Amino acid sequence: MAATRRPIALAAAVATAAALGATFALPAIAADGPSEAAPAAAAPKLELVDGTLAWGVLADFRKYVAGPIAQGKITAADGAQQAAGNGVFTFTDGKGTYDTSTHNSDTAFKGSVRFEGHHGVLDVKISDIKVSSGRKTGVITADFTSKKKDGTVVTKDDAVVADLDMTAAKPGGGADGAMVYADIPAKLTADGAEAFGGFYEKGQVLDPATLSVKQAPKSTPPATPPATPPA
Repeated sequence: MAATRRPIALAAAVATAAALGATFALPAIAADGPSEAAPAAAAPKLELVDGTLAWGVLADFRKYVAGPIAQGKITAADGAQQAAGNGVFTFTDGKGTYDTSTHNSDTAFKGSVRFEGHHGVLDVKISDIKVSSGRKTGVITADFTSKKKDGTVVTKDDAVVADLDMTAAKPGGGADGAMVYADIPAKLTADGAEAFGGFYEKGQVLDPATLSVKQAPKSTPPATPPATPPA
């Protein structure tokens, strides 16, 4: 599915990686820049793996769906998990890229979540979750199918459902060298409001998101066997 994506901010983590003990292997850059005789090669893109996105969407919405008025249920599937007690969702197996020259990154996750209530009147499903951002801002995109109050169904792919404020994220280190961005503030977009059936308006403050990614291990080239001496 084609998507216009904005970048994910790993710049702050790169700056503090040594202190956190979780380092992205970035190339050294000379203080005076590249010389005219030896122009710098294009900065590489790093492969990101084993990513997770912990995001509850909106706690009040979860409570409403599972409560006595909507009498509904919430189903996490396809790789997504929900914490006990109607808790947050974790989208798993994140894979993506990080551009070392622009600090732009995109990560796609597995998992879907379906909210059902009011005996079928409320029916919202989000899937194909992606996170993209830059130094200051970011977005969460998703495919969604949502039943409106009049019974019509709206379906969109790669819709921007939430805006992220990366400047307020808390960078840190995680297990096995993961870079973690905790408590990223999120707000509902116009498409996000449509995804949730018009229950909330654009600008609604959502649950904060926590993103974790790792740099893929470098592949080791196969050893070259010694040449067989001539007989």
